[in-house]
Amino acid sequence: MFSRSNAFIRPLERLPVTVPASRFATGALASVREWSATLVRVATSRTGAWVLLAVACLGSRLATTISYVEDPDSLRFALSVADGFDVAALQPHFPGYPVFWAASTLFYLPTGHFSASFSLVGGCATLGLMAALLHLWRVPLRSADGLAIAAVVFFNPLVWLMGTRYMPDLLGTACAIGALAVLLRAVSEPADDVTRERAATLGILLTGLLAGLRLSYLPLVLVPALLVLMRSPAPWRLALLGGASVAVWLVPMILDTGLRTLIEVAWTQTTGHFTEFGGTVQTESDLSRRVAGFVRGLWADGLGAWWPGRHPLTGGVGVGMLGLGAIGAVRLGRAVRGSSRRLWVLVASVALYTVWVFFFQNVIHKSRHVLPLIPLLLLVLAGGAGALWRHSAWGRAAGLAVLGAYAAVTVVLVRQHLEPSAIAQAKAFVEARASAAPAPTRVASIPLVNTYLRKQRIDARFVSVNDSTDVRRLRRAKRGHTLVVGTYPSLFDRSPARVRRFYHNPYVNRMWPEVTVSVYDH
Repeated sequence: MFSRSNAFIRPLERLPVTVPASRFATGALASVREWSATLVRVATSRTGAWVLLAVACLGSRLATTISYVEDPDSLRFALSVADGFDVAALQPHFPGYPVFWAASTLFYLPTGHFSASFSLVGGCATLGLMAALLHLWRVPLRSADGLAIAAVVFFNPLVWLMGTRYMPDLLGTACAIGALAVLLRAVSEPADDVTRERAATLGILLTGLLAGLRLSYLPLVLVPALLVLMRSPAPWRLALLGGASVAVWLVPMILDTGLRTLIEVAWTQTTGHFTEFGGTVQTESDLSRRVAGFVRGLWADGLGAWWPGRHPLTGGVGVGMLGLGAIGAVRLGRAVRGSSRRLWVLVASVALYTVWVFFFQNVIHKSRHVLPLIPLLLLVLAGGAGALWRHSAWGRAAGLAVLGAYAAVTVVLVRQHLEPSAIAQAKAFVEARASAAPAPTRVASIPLVNTYLRKQRIDARFVSVNDSTDVRRLRRAKRGHTLVVGTYPSLFDRSPARVRRFYHNPYVNRMWPEVTVSVYDH
């Protein structure tokens, strides 16, 4: 992580022994009061409130930076920043996410720590997500509703975890919600309102950037973007601006990769996503599992609420979420009653994205695909919390109790996230065995796991359990040992010499929460 330089600390001056201790206590108390008053003045100013919030977002995410690669998806983005952007080499995979790569590299160059750069981007994305929700609801930060929005976003478990992962999802979510907020304003404003075209311009520009940041989030903003283009007096101007915002990231990617290579990679990755490894309805057709994964992603992973097997505290969170959600839904319903067009466009956007993610994303094994829907749920919860805060002292106490339980669940998950994931623990075990063994070491697993281990420079021969030729050669091995990552009991006709199992909390990362490594001696 960070290298710590020797800090110069001025020694404390000796205090005169003749001064009474009460005078020191009085002076210290006065200093505390003075600093407290200064902090209150800063926090109650508009700029000061945003500065304190930015420091909290960046500082908290930086303090919880992870120092390991937790899954193959994260590895691709880590390599793109640490070793170089290369879509052809899947660093990262298509569509490349060049806007996210540029943002991460911007922090990586001065710091020299790619893990810290991802956390800094996550902190900025968290702050941007708060700003987008405040704009969507049209409330200031320095209000009960504004502070409720900031609190539920800041302590949201999935938002915090994704803010320190080596992934573009949170920054993409902030961009998508920001685009949605300004596009909805452009849709709902009167035709002669000057703010309408400004909002339309900004929304189309953000939509173009979103395509290079998280392409799969585009369905969330597709409906309002099309309506804005249809209702604009100058649709060609907006279309050109949208094309320009796409060109900002697409042209450099074409120049770096080559047009022909980029097309080939795009075709391979797109067809593979829908037909082989993307976890879509074509490869995972059990609708009951898809429903369970989708609901669990929103309720348990996204809000930290109860699910079978979880701690009882999450039950309290779930009850509190239901209460706040009911109050917030009634309140928001009243607030948008005078803007039915805006409401229906929002409902259509959420419905389109829900259909898209349910059928064409891996909702069973990767809850991060529901992340763009979480802020909209948080908006409802914040509405309920704000109403309780203004209602009475009992309401404030109830709201703080729910927030306390919610924050406690998140803090536990974030602390667990600091420990390596199951596959990262397995990687460390395999690496130690391979470096210590005098005889040849073979690692047998699926290609995705082999790539994850090979890219981290483990000195071993990698064998695919899906390749019959590799398996026959492996069974004929006469010396050395084989490490089988995963559970494949039919690979050998004898029991392993040693078995190690590694775990992590699936509510931290749903991918591979348990990994088995079997050791076979030859």
